[in-house]
Amino acid sequence: MYVLTQAVEVLDEEGLGEDEQLVARICAGESALFAQLYRRFYARTFALAYGMTGRREAADDLTQEIFLRAYERLGSYHGRSSFATWFYRLAVNHCLNYCRRERRHQHVVSDADDGPSSLFVSGAEERMAANLLQRQVQAQVRQALLTLKPEWRVLLVLKEIEGLSYEEIAEQLNCSTGSVASGLSRARQLLARKLENLKGKI
Repeated sequence: MYVLTQAVEVLDEEGLGEDEQLVARICAGESALFAQLYRRFYARTFALAYGMTGRREAADDLTQEIFLRAYERLGSYHGRSSFATWFYRLAVNHCLNYCRRERRHQHVVSDADDGPSSLFVSGAEERMAANLLQRQVQAQVRQALLTLKPEWRVLLVLKEIEGLSYEEIAEQLNCSTGSVASGLSRARQLLARKLENLKGKI
């Protein structure tokens, strides 16, 4: 906390980014500024939580828990990495811990709507049917994703849903890019096996 407070006074020399400036000011007593960090990081945090759980209610709860935990731990951020890296590493770890607990005692649940298995339509209804079919496929992909172990799931969520680079994923998971590459390859293989039955349903 002292380091960040001091950093506000030497901003030009240290070149702190906007996030780091806000954190320094929050730690110095301007707690209301946390609302700005919340707005900046909310969308991606919710996307991560939803990608990991597949349930909006759970994602909402996780998102709130992540921000609360981040607020409580701001004093432990000392600027060794960007604040965004620190925050999303905390978010990823929180989601992983949640999914590991859930996996031990509960079946996967998805909030996706179930649609008809066969469609006999034409004209404007054909476009609606195509959209529904796409939603069905997306739901099946999401359900397959949720059956993977959290360690594999998080790699696919960060890469395929959030669009992060190997380097960014490695930074957030605190591992090497080589580990990310090999992990993603394995995760994709596992997901492909889960999706093999899609061909017979489309």
